[in-house]
Amino acid sequence: MSKLIKKENRPSKNKDTKKIDKVFKKLKNWWPFSRITGRIIIWYALSILIGGFLLSIPGVIKDEKNYWKLLVGVFTASSAISDTGITMVQTNTSYSFIGQVLIIIMCQIGGIGILTIKIVLLALLGKKVSLEDQSIAQSERGNSTLSSTVEMIKDAFIFLLWLEIIGAFFLFFAFYFNQVDTSAIQDKSSVSSSYHDFGKSLWSSIFHSISATNNAGFDIISGNSLLPYNQGNSHAYLLQVTFMCQWVIGGLGYPTYHDIKRKIKARAEGTTAKFSLFTKLNFVFYLLLFLLGPILVFLTELFTTDNSQILQAGTYKFNSNLVNGKEVVSQEWVPDPSGKWKPAYIWIMDLLFNVSSCRNAGFATVDINNFTAGSKIIMSIWMFIGSAPSSTAGGIRTTTFAITLLAIWSIVRNKKTVEAFKRKIPDDIVKRAFAVVILSITIVVLAVFIVYLDSNKALSTESDHVGQNDLLIKVIIYVSSAFGTVGFSPFSTEQAINMGTLSKFTLIITMFIGQLGISNTLLAFVKPKNKQSFTYIEEEVVIG
Repeated sequence: MSKLIKKENRPSKNKDTKKIDKVFKKLKNWWPFSRITGRIIIWYALSILIGGFLLSIPGVIKDEKNYWKLLVGVFTASSAISDTGITMVQTNTSYSFIGQVLIIIMCQIGGIGILTIKIVLLALLGKKVSLEDQSIAQSERGNSTLSSTVEMIKDAFIFLLWLEIIGAFFLFFAFYFNQVDTSAIQDKSSVSSSYHDFGKSLWSSIFHSISATNNAGFDIISGNSLLPYNQGNSHAYLLQVTFMCQWVIGGLGYPTYHDIKRKIKARAEGTTAKFSLFTKLNFVFYLLLFLLGPILVFLTELFTTDNSQILQAGTYKFNSNLVNGKEVVSQEWVPDPSGKWKPAYIWIMDLLFNVSSCRNAGFATVDINNFTAGSKIIMSIWMFIGSAPSSTAGGIRTTTFAITLLAIWSIVRNKKTVEAFKRKIPDDIVKRAFAVVILSITIVVLAVFIVYLDSNKALSTESDHVGQNDLLIKVIIYVSSAFGTVGFSPFSTEQAINMGTLSKFTLIITMFIGQLGISNTLLAFVKPKNKQSFTYIEEEVVIG
């Protein structure tokens, strides 16, 4: 009898097991962190938390006020791993040598990619790369085919490593032979000079070469980026040109490096190899934005103000005032009475360097607050666009911007497909591009709203209408800089550290999303496509 009961119970147990398996399967499909993109998010989030903890240890951070302040450490770690460059404390004065080493390692991890480092190490040890690691690396670095992912990563790693070595070589001489000029800087003690100091020049060249190649924006020079090397009698153009070359090449993307290698190899062998559509779109739109940006900013500076601080010659003077019983030193720019312009080579280089830097790098030779409101908005748009996918930069990426414009152009021409270079772009990619743009705009607008309201008192210097309008533009730059992982900051470190906790978390999340991209973060929560054997009846809807 007992045997019969056991046999009768077996089917019910099988049914229960199947139900439980079905529930777990549904849960796994719903839970985004079980997918490839979800694992990337976890790894980067863990790296930020570990890095934040290390950067809050006394001795690593020298400022006693920030000992064991995890939020300050996490903010800096998030900025380093996302290759942004926004900080709440000054890197060259607030962090020890160990702290600076940790920061630049995080910049390298964020720029090259966690999986890239793992795959390169496995390749060096002669071990095979698992299919799962290849899939994750493909998602992280955006290769179109799984089979060539490892080869692409090796090529890009070697390419970027050589770029860092060559860059460090030139930067050493730039730092060693160029003096800093602190005439327009209030806190002169915050500026670090490497002039005729072998050890400092060596460390500065290594740190800044890695930072520039990875579009990180971190510097150990001053709280005003590269300003001490671009004012008065100091115009270190070897430094500036080296930085520009590094961040431009670093922002081209892994698939582009792989395509360039294939092209060179094919030419050496007497065969042909075509550039991929990714590389073609990337080159064209990168060059277009690189040239168009400085032109638009120049026109804005020329026609919207009588005294442009970018174009016209002038001097700075410091004014001391008592505010709430405290002495506050303010800086005032005084234009040259004759109205003459700066020498052409100075303002042209200032425009090229700073406007191209706002695409991805975050280094500045001119204070961002010196630009007019119109120029700041243009630069914010450039920050939002960013650089290439699968590169060391952030933003919506050049190819997303390109596909969106091409889709609009195809609608204007009444074409049903989106085409470029005699290739049709899949409809799914076009839809995804529009989704990335709309979600990105939503994130930036929401972040601007939160920071503006939450930290209004901490960031504003004047409470009148003009002061609030100016503050709003500064917040737009700040948030766009975080999303584009640029690092331009219109606020002082004191203002940044006094921001509200909600603002700081908002900026951390914005930097995180900007670095990994919408596709690897928010769109990671999209459910997998289910097979649908039917479609609904179409019905037209009137639109604007």
